[in-house]
Amino acid sequence: MKKRKHMIGAMAASVALAITALATAGSAAGAAPYPHCPGGKVCMWSEPHFQGARYDWSPDEGNVFLGKHGLADKVASFVATVDGCFQDSPPPGPGQWRKFRPNDWSADYAFGRQVDRIKPGC
Repeated sequence: MKKRKHMIGAMAASVALAITALATAGSAAGAAPYPHCPGGKVCMWSEPHFQGARYDWSPDEGNVFLGKHGLADKVASFVATVDGCFQDSPPPGPGQWRKFRPNDWSADYAFGRQVDRIKPGC
């Protein structure tokens, strides 16, 4: 009888531990998939997964050449909290562009390897 109670206690402890692990995993899964970016900004990084040099742009800055910030052809990840446009600007004229909206983000942005400018609209 004593041995049986001990086994039941051990099983209950295992179940409690498993429930705790699942609850913790669930809260981690609900965490934001990207870092915080202040409202009214687009946060850009020079490396994938929000690493490297960072520049926070806001629409009131207008059309900005990203070379001044070390990010021309190097926007590897971004988080947007406003509307705007990424643009590739090869000579002699404007090239491709991509709109973004609030809550758009990428941890490894392929088009960012072409982006030279950021501006409020396309």
